[in-house]
Amino acid sequence: MNNILLIEDNDVTRKNIADLLSVEGYTILEASDGFSAIGYLEEYLPDLVICEIIMPGMNGFDVYKTMFSYLYTNKIPFIQFTAKSGDAEHHFKIINVKNCTFQAGNDRDLISFITTRFSGFGIKIE
Repeated sequence: MNNILLIEDNDVTRKNIADLLSVEGYTILEASDGFSAIGYLEEYLPDLVICEIIMPGMNGFDVYKTMFSYLYTNKIPFIQFTAKSGDAEHHFKIINVKNCTFQAGNDRDLISFITTRFSGFGIKIE
């Protein structure tokens, strides 16, 4: 099973993304803020991190900097996004994926991006 740490401060958005990824076969560890996410990273080593940029306290950029300052977590693929809620789905703009970019999309685009882009990292649906 492939483990994803999902960091999102909005409970509804986090739950929707987690449910969507779970249906696709991923195991999701949810964090509601950057501080708890760093705590999870100390205990678990996920295969991928998906992180909202705009959060109170420790934002996505802070999480990124902190995560990549540790040798044991700096090789984990990291997606930063900002979500804009729509009527039926969430729209994502992927800002940074360890030197890779992905432009605006929706829930299905995010799933497709994860499954195709990270197949080289050993992240795939089983």
